[in-house]
Formats: sequence, structure tokens, C-alpha cells
Amino acid sequence: MKEFYLTIDIGGTTFTSGLFNSNLELISISKESCIKDYINKDSLINGFVDKVKILCYDKNINLNEVFALGVSAPGPLDSTEGKILDTPNLIILKYTNLVKELESRLKIPVKLANDANLFALGEWYLKYKMKKVLIGLTLGSGLGFGIIINNKLFTGANGMAAEYGISPFGGGVWEDKISIDGINSLSSKYYNKVFSPKEIFTFANNKDKKAIEIWRHFGYDLGLVLSHAVNLLDPDVISIGGGISQAFIFFNENMIKTLNKYSPSFNYHNIEVVQSKQYLHSIHQGAVLLINEKKYN
Repeated sequence: MKEFYLTIDIGGTTFTSGLFNSNLELISISKESCIKDYINKDSLINGFVDKVKILCYDKNINLNEVFALGVSAPGPLDSTEGKILDTPNLIILKYTNLVKELESRLKIPVKLANDANLFALGEWYLKYKMKKVLIGLTLGSGLGFGIIINNKLFTGANGMAAEYGISPFGGGVWEDKISIDGINSLSSKYYNKVFSPKEIFTFANNKDKKAIEIWRHFGYDLGLVLSHAVNLLDPDVISIGGGISQAFIFFNENMIKTLNKYSPSFNYHNIEVVQSKQYLHSIHQGAVLLINEKKYN
């Protein structure tokens, strides 16, 4: 009997797997594995397979008991074909039909979707079912958007809606600023040395003025991005997840000031902008909802 569901969340630098029961309740999530530890595409895909097999083994579950696998990955991708496209944040898997690769190895059905879409879907399911319009934002190796409208994931006419991070801005794209690379560039400007977002967060915690200014700068840029989203979609809530969201306390104030300046709806209405408290759970929850839509529609 098929009683379980598996999930994989693939980020720009790490991946994890999840296990859910037939009621779409989380059983466990694996520890992170680093993508850089895999030398090529095949070894990485085999790493995904090993990860989910170990998760099943640890819970004494046979793959024959698994209904399907849901996978989240950075966009752009073709979810209908199960193919990762020209993604700037997962170069090792560019133009890979990940669904076919995983199905051939695991012998179970596989579905693939944009990670930000699945994060938004999971946030809605776990916390915001009463909201009409939700935007899920992921801050990490890239900038991801997911949109829920009237309890439905909005993916556009061709399944590639909300790929705003790769939109042009200032001679580059928004992801150049709102991402790990963006923080690295700011640290180089302020310190003449590249520091990671985690290091800049630690410096800010220690009252370092340069680090605090970096997060203020980041908050302003993020506020500009979100002002576009608010003016276009007029959401009830914006939930922010991903590694960089851990610095929410430092960039929030300037982000809100910028939103108030450039978004009339934000200025006049009670639009929530929150840091997700269950980011990893949400993205895996979205992946399991992807493979069992009847349970939430």
C-alpha cells in the first residue's frame, strides 16, 4: 500500500530530502548536503537518490510504499516537461530533465516545480489559508517569487510566472543585488574583502557599523523589489524565507520605509511582511502538495 511521500529541496548550494505520511504530515527532514561535494551531474542526481533512500531506510520504509516524489529547484524550469532550464543558480543541472533522471533511478512518479512557488504554497497551507493573496519570497543564491491567489498557486499561462529575479536592472538583473552575490559585492565595497551573509550578520550582531549599513542598503533594494510586487498584486501578506532572511531584523526597517514610500497600498493598508519561521518545512510541504493536489484543493 502506498502510504508515504518523498520530497527533495534543491537550492543553489545545498539540498535536503523530506518524508511525509498519507495525511501530508511531515515525518522527518534530512540534514543538508552540499552540492559542491558532487563532481558532475550524474553524481549529484545519484546523491539525491541516496538521500531519499537513506531517509526511508532510517524509518524502516520500503520505496514500494512511497506514492511519489516532489522536487523543488531554482528556476527557470519547465515543470510540465520536468526539465531544469538555463538556471543561473544551479549550473550543474542546466538543461537536465530531472524528472526522467529520478524516475529511471527510483521507479516512482516524480514532479518538479520552482522552489519559490513551493515555498509560497507551503506557507499558505501551514499558516495563511485565510489570505486572498500571498507572496512567498526566497532570498539565497537567487531571488525567488511564488504567488498564491484565492487558494491557488499562480504559475501563469506557461508555468513560468513570477521569475522576477532575472528581470533586468541597472545593467544586470535583480538577482545581482538581492542574493548572496549581492551581499558579497556590498561587503567588498565596504570592507575591501568578500564576506558571506552569515559573517555580515554576525558583524551586525556585534554592532559593526559597516555591517549594519550593508543590511540597510540591502533593505532599501529589497524594498524597491517588493514595491513592484505590491503595486502589481496588492497582497495580504509577504512571507520571506531563505538563508538571507535570517538577517530580517537588520534589513526590515529600511525595507518597510521603502515600501511605504513607493507602494500606496502598503502605505494605506495592513499588508504583512514577515520572516518565515518554518522555511524548510514550508518548501517541503509545498513539494508534497505538488504531488497530491486533491488533498488541498
